[in-house]
Amino acid sequence: MQAQGRKLHGTGFLALVARTPAGAGASVDQAPGRVGFTVTKRIGNAVIRNRIRRRAREWLRQHGWAPAGRDVVLIAKEAAATMTSAAIGVDLQRLWGKVAAC
Repeated sequence: MQAQGRKLHGTGFLALVARTPAGAGASVDQAPGRVGFTVTKRIGNAVIRNRIRRRAREWLRQHGWAPAGRDVVLIAKEAAATMTSAAIGVDLQRLWGKVAAC
């Protein structure tokens, strides 16, 4: 399967953004947003991959998950393995600004 949607690049993450399919009688912008995470084995062992996922999930929990009407898949880059929680937050803040503008 080929990745669809718009690609947005950050320092530690790549975000794939696509419009959420609207349900019956609902507009696209009213559909709830969804977020998925992908951290491949080439990034590091399970401890490192889970740490990246936990830090990203916590930032999203504190700052709002996904803009309504959009599906977002966050793909961790190798740089995410060495980033601090604060650096991940800064990177996701910048990405989320781009996601909201899509």
